[in-house]
Amino acid sequence: MSSIELPSEIFYHNLKTSYNKLGHHKEECKLLYILGDPDSEIISICENLVQYLKTNYEVKNEEHLNDQHCNLLSLWIYEQLFEHFEHNPRSVIVPYANFKFVLSNVFTGINQVHADNCLHQVNAFISLNNWKKSKDLYDYCVDYDEVIKIAGSSYEKCKIYEEYFKQKSQLYEQFDILYIREYKNKNEDFYKKCKYYDPKKAINILKCEEKFLAQEKTEEFEHDNNLLVAREFSDINSNSAKTFGNLFLGVVASSMISGLLYKVNKILIKTYQL
Repeated sequence: MSSIELPSEIFYHNLKTSYNKLGHHKEECKLLYILGDPDSEIISICENLVQYLKTNYEVKNEEHLNDQHCNLLSLWIYEQLFEHFEHNPRSVIVPYANFKFVLSNVFTGINQVHADNCLHQVNAFISLNNWKKSKDLYDYCVDYDEVIKIAGSSYEKCKIYEEYFKQKSQLYEQFDILYIREYKNKNEDFYKKCKYYDPKKAINILKCEEKFLAQEKTEEFEHDNNLLVAREFSDINSNSAKTFGNLFLGVVASSMISGLLYKVNKILIKTYQL
């Protein structure tokens, strides 16, 4: 899948592209220097976080992602930190806590509560490999409904997402291990939905061949039926034309014979009178 069309993909893409606007929130993130975190990459992640919450929080909170966007944002922040501290994953804990402290100073009142709560705690002590799987699992759950919708649009899309489901099926073999506990505790209903979204079940829902090949046959039948009707109509028109032509010739011939008989009759009358 090369196109960006799933909710989590769009969300992360917007976050990544917002790096082009960095530099607007350096003042807010200067607090990190005081906290002993002068790393320029960490400062950039902080700026991105502040910018997102200042410009997008209310909009995203009203959209279909609801509170999922805070979970996605938290996962994205952790992902940036994990990539930065690739050889020492546990080092992500302090910068993440510092980000929450910065937000408590940037936002005030009710906005401070919302912004601060938007950064959720994720177990950073698990292995980096398992953490990535946990993120993939959660992204999959957020995207599931849209995947089913898109897969139903064409045979090509159906086959693409059939392969997508096959790739994700391994995650469900460790579902209870990989699903982030913090997210489960905050939203039990979404956890239950996610558990139901087993990729193996999803493949059975798609039924690409059965659905689209049957549809293709139906379309072929309708096409052939339309051709048959068109031919019959053409034959009817052709026969009608022939019938009309024969009638026309008959009328012309009758008129000519009638005219000839009339002339002959007049000649005979004149001859008789003489």
